[in-house]
Amino acid sequence: MEENYIYPVILKREDSEILVSFPDFPGQVTCAETEEEAIKAAQEILSICIRDIEDRGGECPLPSKYQDIKLEDDDKLVYIHMWMPYFRHIEKIIYVKKTLTVPKWLDEMAKKKNINFSAVLVKGLKNELGIGER
Repeated sequence: MEENYIYPVILKREDSEILVSFPDFPGQVTCAETEEEAIKAAQEILSICIRDIEDRGGECPLPSKYQDIKLEDDDKLVYIHMWMPYFRHIEKIIYVKKTLTVPKWLDEMAKKKNINFSAVLVKGLKNELGIGER
């Protein structure tokens, strides 16, 4: 996993909003009222896209070169720096306590092998729900 990414983002003023698009992540768009909010929104989208690719074991796209990006007259090109340790850290996962019942023989075998019941349950639930590992 990389720690740093720098990606170009296109800001386009449309009426009272700034539309944000991502040349290297087609189909991803967001909007905001100010440029500062647009940059923060771009960081959120990029962090989600990057973490998703990493979680699937994929490779993030190389950033587009300036000369390869087509801009319209009112477009503004900015580069967003993503230091991923920060964005990975701010993703909070809230845990809830669950009580479960298993056969005694299974409990004893699992304890002998130092199996973490919570980890196994989470992995099994994700598998059952078709959710990728994070």
